[in-house]
Amino acid sequence: MVSELTASRLLSRRGVLWGASAALAGGLFAGSPRRVLAASATHKAKLGAAEITIVSDGVFTLPRSLVLPDKPDADIAALFKAHGAAVEIVAETNVTVVRNGPTLAVIDTGAGPDFMPTLGKFGDRLEEAGVKPDDVTHVIFTHAHADHFWGVIDPLGDGSRWPKAKHVMARVERDFWLVEGIEDKVPAFQKSMATGIQRRLKELATMITVAEPGAEVAPGIALVATPGHTPGHVSIVVRSGSEELVVLGDALTHAAVSFGAPDWRWGSDIDVDVAIKTRKALLDDLAARKVAIIGYHLPWPGLGRVERQGNAYRFVAS
Repeated sequence: MVSELTASRLLSRRGVLWGASAALAGGLFAGSPRRVLAASATHKAKLGAAEITIVSDGVFTLPRSLVLPDKPDADIAALFKAHGAAVEIVAETNVTVVRNGPTLAVIDTGAGPDFMPTLGKFGDRLEEAGVKPDDVTHVIFTHAHADHFWGVIDPLGDGSRWPKAKHVMARVERDFWLVEGIEDKVPAFQKSMATGIQRRLKELATMITVAEPGAEVAPGIALVATPGHTPGHVSIVVRSGSEELVVLGDALTHAAVSFGAPDWRWGSDIDVDVAIKTRKALLDDLAARKVAIIGYHLPWPGLGRVERQGNAYRFVAS
Protein backbone atom coordinates (compact mmCIF):
# COMPACT_ATOMS: atom_id res chain seq x y z
CA MET A 1 0.00 0.00 0.00
CA VAL A 2 1.13 3.59 -0.58
CA SER A 3 0.71 4.35 3.12
CA GLU A 4 3.34 1.77 3.92
CA LEU A 5 6.07 3.12 1.64
CA THR A 6 9.20 4.32 3.32
CA ALA A 7 10.53 4.87 0.36
CA SER A 8 4.12 38.40 -10.66
CA ARG A 9 0.82 39.00 -10.15
CA LEU A 10 -1.98 38.69 -12.73
CA LEU A 11 -2.93 41.60 -14.94
CA SER A 12 -6.56 41.19 -13.91
CA ARG A 13 -8.20 39.71 -10.84
CA ARG A 14 -11.12 38.38 -12.89
CA GLY A 15 -11.65 35.92 -15.67
CA VAL A 16 -10.22 32.72 -14.26
CA LEU A 17 -10.91 29.83 -16.62
CA TRP A 18 -12.43 26.77 -14.99
CA GLY A 19 -11.55 23.44 -16.51
CA ALA A 20 -14.20 20.77 -16.85
CA SER A 21 -14.16 17.77 -14.55
CA ALA A 22 -11.53 15.16 -15.37
CA ALA A 23 -12.41 11.61 -16.32
CA LEU A 24 -9.94 9.46 -14.44
CA ALA A 25 -9.60 5.75 -14.99
CA GLY A 26 -11.69 3.70 -12.62
CA GLY A 27 -14.44 6.33 -12.57
CA LEU A 28 -12.89 8.43 -9.83
CA PHE A 29 -13.71 11.65 -11.63
CA ALA A 30 -16.77 12.34 -13.77
CA GLY A 31 -16.93 14.44 -16.92
CA SER A 32 -14.55 14.97 -19.81
CA PRO A 33 -11.30 16.94 -19.62
CA ARG A 34 -10.82 20.25 -21.38
CA ARG A 35 -7.23 21.22 -22.13
CA VAL A 36 -6.44 24.84 -21.33
CA LEU A 37 -3.20 26.68 -20.83
CA ALA A 38 -1.90 26.34 -17.30
CA ALA A 39 -0.88 30.00 -17.39
CA SER A 40 -4.56 31.03 -17.26
CA ALA A 41 -6.36 28.03 -15.86
CA THR A 42 -7.94 26.49 -12.83
CA HIS A 43 -9.15 22.91 -13.09
CA LYS A 44 -11.89 21.27 -11.00
CA ALA A 45 -12.82 17.63 -10.41
CA LYS A 46 -14.59 15.44 -7.88
CA LEU A 47 -13.30 12.73 -5.60
CA GLY A 48 -16.29 11.16 -3.90
CA ALA A 49 -17.87 13.93 -1.86
CA ALA A 50 -14.71 16.07 -2.01
CA GLU A 51 -14.02 18.77 -4.57
CA ILE A 52 -10.50 18.88 -6.01
CA THR A 53 -9.26 22.13 -7.55
CA ILE A 54 -5.91 22.44 -9.30
CA VAL A 55 -4.49 25.93 -9.64
CA SER A 56 -1.40 26.77 -11.69
CA ASP A 57 1.36 28.74 -10.01
CA GLY A 58 3.00 29.22 -13.42
CA VAL A 59 5.40 27.38 -15.72
CA PHE A 60 9.19 27.27 -15.91
CA THR A 61 11.90 25.56 -17.94
CA LEU A 62 14.57 23.29 -16.49
CA PRO A 63 18.01 22.96 -18.12
CA ARG A 64 18.68 19.35 -19.06
CA SER A 65 22.26 19.73 -17.87
CA LEU A 66 20.90 20.47 -14.41
CA VAL A 67 18.28 17.76 -13.97
CA LEU A 68 19.86 15.03 -16.14
CA PRO A 69 23.58 15.64 -15.63
CA ASP A 70 24.67 12.04 -16.20
CA LYS A 71 22.89 11.21 -19.43
CA PRO A 72 24.07 11.72 -23.04
CA ASP A 73 21.82 13.78 -25.28
CA ALA A 74 21.11 10.75 -27.47
CA ASP A 75 19.76 8.73 -24.54
CA ILE A 76 17.56 11.60 -23.42
CA ALA A 77 16.23 12.18 -26.94
CA ALA A 78 15.39 8.50 -27.36
CA LEU A 79 13.51 8.33 -24.05
CA PHE A 80 11.60 11.53 -24.72
CA LYS A 81 10.64 10.40 -28.22
CA ALA A 82 9.34 7.09 -26.88
CA HIS A 83 7.11 8.94 -24.43
CA GLY A 84 6.03 11.72 -26.79
CA ALA A 85 7.72 14.34 -24.61
CA ALA A 86 9.18 17.63 -25.78
CA VAL A 87 12.97 17.79 -25.68
CA GLU A 88 12.71 21.04 -23.73
CA ILE A 89 11.96 20.24 -20.10
CA VAL A 90 8.99 22.42 -19.18
CA ALA A 91 7.70 22.09 -15.63
CA GLU A 92 4.16 22.99 -14.71
CA THR A 93 3.36 23.90 -11.11
CA ASN A 94 0.02 22.29 -10.31
CA VAL A 95 -1.15 23.21 -6.82
CA THR A 96 -3.91 21.04 -5.34
CA VAL A 97 -6.75 22.39 -3.20
CA VAL A 98 -9.13 19.99 -1.44
CA ARG A 99 -12.57 21.03 -0.22
CA ASN A 100 -14.30 18.40 1.89
CA GLY A 101 -17.14 19.65 4.08
CA PRO A 102 -15.73 22.33 6.39
CA THR A 103 -12.15 21.46 5.42
CA LEU A 104 -10.39 23.51 2.77
CA ALA A 105 -6.82 22.26 2.45
CA VAL A 106 -4.08 23.72 0.27
CA ILE A 107 -1.37 21.20 -0.62
CA ASP A 108 1.84 23.16 -1.30
CA THR A 109 1.69 26.88 -1.97
CA GLY A 110 3.67 27.71 -5.09
CA ALA A 111 6.79 29.85 -5.19
CA GLY A 112 5.63 33.33 -4.27
CA PRO A 113 7.12 36.42 -5.96
CA ASP A 114 10.78 35.93 -5.06
CA PHE A 115 11.87 32.74 -6.82
CA MET A 116 11.20 32.96 -10.58
CA PRO A 117 9.39 35.64 -12.59
CA THR A 118 7.16 33.05 -14.30
CA LEU A 119 5.96 31.60 -10.99
CA GLY A 120 4.15 33.01 -7.97
CA LYS A 121 0.62 33.09 -9.37
CA PHE A 122 -1.13 30.65 -7.03
CA GLY A 123 -2.18 32.91 -4.15
CA ASP A 124 -3.84 35.50 -6.35
CA ARG A 125 -5.49 32.89 -8.54
CA LEU A 126 -6.91 31.11 -5.53
CA GLU A 127 -8.54 34.35 -4.39
CA GLU A 128 -9.85 35.00 -7.90
CA ALA A 129 -11.45 31.56 -7.73
CA GLY A 130 -13.45 32.74 -4.71
CA VAL A 131 -11.30 31.42 -1.86
CA LYS A 132 -10.54 34.07 0.73
CA PRO A 133 -7.44 33.74 2.92
CA ASP A 134 -9.50 33.04 6.03
CA ASP A 135 -11.37 30.23 4.25
CA VAL A 136 -8.30 27.99 4.19
CA THR A 137 -8.27 25.59 7.15
CA HIS A 138 -5.10 23.62 6.37
CA VAL A 139 -1.86 24.26 4.50
CA ILE A 140 0.04 21.01 3.96
CA PHE A 141 3.53 20.80 2.50
CA THR A 142 5.05 17.89 0.58
CA HIS A 143 8.48 19.45 1.10
CA ALA A 144 10.17 22.82 1.49
CA HIS A 145 11.72 23.52 -1.91
CA ALA A 146 11.06 27.09 -3.00
CA ASP A 147 8.50 26.32 -5.72
CA HIS A 148 6.39 24.41 -3.18
CA PHE A 149 6.90 26.45 -0.01
CA TRP A 150 7.84 30.09 -0.56
CA GLY A 151 4.34 31.04 -1.72
CA VAL A 152 3.06 30.63 1.84
CA ILE A 153 4.57 33.99 2.85
CA ASP A 154 2.17 36.92 2.68
CA PRO A 155 3.73 39.36 0.17
CA LEU A 156 1.82 42.28 1.75
CA GLY A 157 2.52 41.54 5.40
CA ASP A 158 4.17 39.29 7.92
CA GLY A 159 3.76 35.56 8.29
CA SER A 160 1.47 33.31 6.31
CA ARG A 161 -0.86 34.32 3.53
CA TRP A 162 -3.43 32.04 5.21
CA PRO A 163 -3.19 33.13 8.86
CA LYS A 164 -6.06 31.04 10.24
CA ALA A 165 -4.93 27.74 8.69
CA LYS A 166 -3.12 24.91 10.39
CA HIS A 167 0.26 24.56 8.64
CA VAL A 168 1.66 21.03 8.49
CA MET A 169 5.07 19.72 7.45
CA ALA A 170 6.79 16.40 8.07
CA ARG A 171 9.10 16.59 11.08
CA VAL A 172 12.12 15.21 9.21
CA GLU A 173 11.64 17.78 6.45
CA ARG A 174 11.42 20.77 8.77
CA ASP A 175 14.36 19.66 10.87
CA PHE A 176 16.58 19.07 7.83
CA TRP A 177 16.22 22.65 6.58
CA LEU A 178 16.77 24.16 10.02
CA VAL A 179 20.21 22.65 10.64
CA GLU A 180 23.23 24.93 10.83
CA GLY A 181 25.18 24.99 7.58
CA ILE A 182 22.26 23.74 5.51
CA GLU A 183 23.80 25.24 2.36
CA ASP A 184 26.51 22.55 2.51
CA LYS A 185 23.99 19.68 2.59
CA VAL A 186 22.27 20.33 -0.75
CA PRO A 187 23.35 20.30 -4.42
CA ALA A 188 25.51 23.31 -5.30
CA PHE A 189 22.81 25.06 -7.34
CA GLN A 190 20.42 24.90 -4.33
CA LYS A 191 22.68 26.66 -1.83
CA SER A 192 21.05 30.08 -1.95
CA MET A 193 17.61 28.49 -2.03
CA ALA A 194 18.45 26.51 1.11
CA THR A 195 19.22 29.64 3.10
CA GLY A 196 15.96 31.18 1.85
CA ILE A 197 14.03 28.11 2.95
CA GLN A 198 15.59 28.26 6.39
CA ARG A 199 14.79 31.96 6.78
CA ARG A 200 11.13 31.40 5.89
CA LEU A 201 10.82 28.40 8.18
CA LYS A 202 12.09 30.48 11.05
CA GLU A 203 9.63 33.25 10.18
CA LEU A 204 6.78 30.72 10.35
CA ALA A 205 8.15 28.76 13.29
CA THR A 206 5.17 29.27 15.59
CA MET A 207 2.68 28.39 12.85
CA ILE A 208 4.08 25.10 11.56
CA THR A 209 2.88 21.86 13.11
CA VAL A 210 5.06 18.85 12.44
CA ALA A 211 3.65 15.40 11.75
CA GLU A 212 4.90 11.93 10.96
CA PRO A 213 4.19 9.89 7.80
CA GLY A 214 0.99 7.93 8.22
CA ALA A 215 -0.67 10.68 10.24
CA GLU A 216 -4.08 11.99 9.18
CA VAL A 217 -3.48 15.74 9.20
CA ALA A 218 -7.01 16.74 8.12
CA PRO A 219 -10.19 14.71 7.65
CA GLY A 220 -9.47 12.25 4.84
CA ILE A 221 -5.98 13.64 4.22
CA ALA A 222 -2.84 11.78 5.33
CA LEU A 223 0.92 11.97 4.84
CA VAL A 224 2.88 9.13 3.25
CA ALA A 225 6.68 8.92 3.29
CA THR A 226 8.25 9.33 -0.16
CA PRO A 227 11.80 10.47 0.72
CA GLY A 228 14.81 11.09 -1.48
CA HIS A 229 13.97 14.23 -3.40
CA THR A 230 14.38 15.77 0.04
CA PRO A 231 14.99 13.78 3.22
CA GLY A 232 11.51 14.36 4.63
CA HIS A 233 9.54 14.53 1.40
CA VAL A 234 5.99 13.22 1.72
CA SER A 235 3.17 12.64 -0.70
CA ILE A 236 -0.41 13.33 0.33
CA VAL A 237 -3.18 10.72 0.22
CA VAL A 238 -6.71 12.13 -0.11
CA ARG A 239 -9.63 9.77 0.50
CA SER A 240 -13.36 10.28 0.19
CA GLY A 241 -15.54 7.24 0.64
CA SER A 242 -13.96 4.42 -1.36
CA GLU A 243 -12.05 6.77 -3.67
CA GLU A 244 -8.39 7.71 -3.32
CA LEU A 245 -6.04 10.26 -4.84
CA VAL A 246 -2.28 10.63 -4.28
CA VAL A 247 -0.81 14.12 -4.55
CA LEU A 248 2.81 13.36 -5.39
CA GLY A 249 4.73 16.56 -4.78
CA ASP A 250 8.11 15.85 -6.42
CA ALA A 251 8.20 12.09 -5.88
CA LEU A 252 7.50 11.81 -9.65
CA THR A 253 8.50 14.92 -11.55
CA HIS A 254 8.64 14.24 -15.30
CA ALA A 255 6.30 12.23 -17.50
CA ALA A 256 9.13 10.62 -19.48
CA VAL A 257 11.99 10.37 -17.00
CA SER A 258 10.25 9.52 -13.72
CA PHE A 259 8.00 6.93 -15.36
CA GLY A 260 10.09 5.61 -18.23
CA ALA A 261 13.50 5.62 -16.55
CA PRO A 262 12.92 5.73 -12.78
CA ASP A 263 16.49 4.64 -12.10
CA TRP A 264 17.96 7.73 -13.79
CA ARG A 265 19.41 10.35 -11.48
CA TRP A 266 17.27 13.50 -11.28
CA GLY A 267 19.58 16.42 -10.54
CA SER A 268 17.47 18.16 -7.91
CA ASP A 269 17.15 15.03 -5.74
CA ILE A 270 19.13 15.41 -2.53
CA ASP A 271 19.50 11.70 -1.78
CA VAL A 272 19.72 10.10 -5.23
CA ASP A 273 19.70 6.45 -4.18
CA VAL A 274 16.74 6.86 -1.85
CA ALA A 275 14.83 8.85 -4.47
CA ILE A 276 15.29 6.07 -7.02
CA LYS A 277 14.14 3.45 -4.53
CA THR A 278 11.10 5.56 -3.68
CA ARG A 279 10.16 6.10 -7.34
CA LYS A 280 10.29 2.41 -8.15
CA ALA A 281 8.23 1.38 -5.12
CA LEU A 282 5.71 4.16 -5.68
CA LEU A 283 5.27 3.41 -9.38
CA ASP A 284 4.83 -0.28 -8.68
CA ASP A 285 2.17 0.38 -6.07
CA LEU A 286 0.27 3.03 -8.01
CA ALA A 287 0.18 0.94 -11.17
CA ALA A 288 -0.97 -2.17 -9.31
CA ARG A 289 -3.79 -0.35 -7.52
CA LYS A 290 -4.69 1.99 -10.44
CA VAL A 291 -4.72 4.92 -8.06
CA ALA A 292 -5.43 8.44 -9.32
CA ILE A 293 -2.52 10.88 -9.02
CA ILE A 294 -1.74 14.57 -9.30
CA GLY A 295 1.84 15.46 -10.20
CA TYR A 296 3.02 18.93 -9.26
CA HIS A 297 5.23 19.20 -12.34
CA LEU A 298 3.45 16.79 -14.70
CA PRO A 299 1.65 18.12 -17.81
CA TRP A 300 -1.23 20.42 -16.86
CA PRO A 301 -3.31 19.79 -14.87
CA GLY A 302 -1.21 16.86 -13.64
CA LEU A 303 -4.13 14.43 -13.27
CA GLY A 304 -3.73 10.85 -14.36
CA ARG A 305 -2.59 7.42 -13.33
CA VAL A 306 0.37 5.07 -13.71
CA GLU A 307 0.46 2.18 -16.17
CA ARG A 308 3.12 -0.49 -16.63
CA GLN A 309 4.97 -0.31 -19.96
CA GLY A 310 7.42 -3.14 -20.52
CA ASN A 311 10.04 -2.99 -17.81
CA ALA A 312 9.07 0.56 -16.85
CA TYR A 313 5.92 2.70 -16.62
CA ARG A 314 4.07 5.49 -18.34
CA PHE A 315 1.97 8.43 -17.21
CA VAL A 316 -1.58 8.28 -18.54
CA ALA A 317 -3.05 11.77 -18.40
CA SER A 318 -6.74 12.27 -17.75
